[in-house]
Amino acid sequence: MNTITVQVSAGNAILQDTKTIAVYEEFRSLRLSFSPNLDDYNPDIPEWRRDISRVIKKSLVEATGVPSQHILVAVLPGLPTAAELFVLPYQDPTGENKRSAEDLEQISELLIHKLNQNSVHFELKPGVQVLVHAAHLTAAPLVDLTPTHSGSAMLMLLSVVFVGLAVFVIYKFKRKIPGINVYAQMQNEKEREMVSQVSHTENRPHIPQTELRRPGQLIDEKVESQLIESISIVAENQSTKEIPTYVNV
Repeated sequence: MNTITVQVSAGNAILQDTKTIAVYEEFRSLRLSFSPNLDDYNPDIPEWRRDISRVIKKSLVEATGVPSQHILVAVLPGLPTAAELFVLPYQDPTGENKRSAEDLEQISELLIHKLNQNSVHFELKPGVQVLVHAAHLTAAPLVDLTPTHSGSAMLMLLSVVFVGLAVFVIYKFKRKIPGINVYAQMQNEKEREMVSQVSHTENRPHIPQTELRRPGQLIDEKVESQLIESISIVAENQSTKEIPTYVNV
């Protein structure tokens, strides 16, 4: 058994609380369920859960005869109402009468037997009887304090996994999809055509512009140049003849 003290100070006010904590190497855990009428009176507050835990523990001790030191009951938050029953290996302060794992198993079987016979019940208020049932037995506690948050977290995790799987499938099998395959082939063909055109123009020899002309076009150009030269000569001769000469007398 260990004693833990917590002290909190705020200004001139000081709050202190002391709790005794027991650490066990081995224990048994049993989930408890109740008749549906208990949910009608469950306000889902810590004070109510602590009171009902004490009432359930008292009913178990009376129905089975197991010492109260071996039993710990904790009512869980939320609806439907459920509780966790812990079977503890209680040991006397002197170190005697220490319970072994076999003893814990026997106590657990006794509790389950009484619970299955509907021998454990308590009176919530006059005229309202509540039966206690056994759900299942485990070697560790089954405590789930935040069912809503765990559900949303699980949904988010599943959505992330689904998106990741979809991306992986698209990346893995994108070559097998017809649309993507045709588009990729068209792009490759266009790239090859562009490369072939560029290489063809680069390899073509450089031919002067005059060599690309037709022979008849070259003859016409020569005739035109000769005509222009002859016309210019005639014009010059005429201009020299028309100039008058003046003689001084």
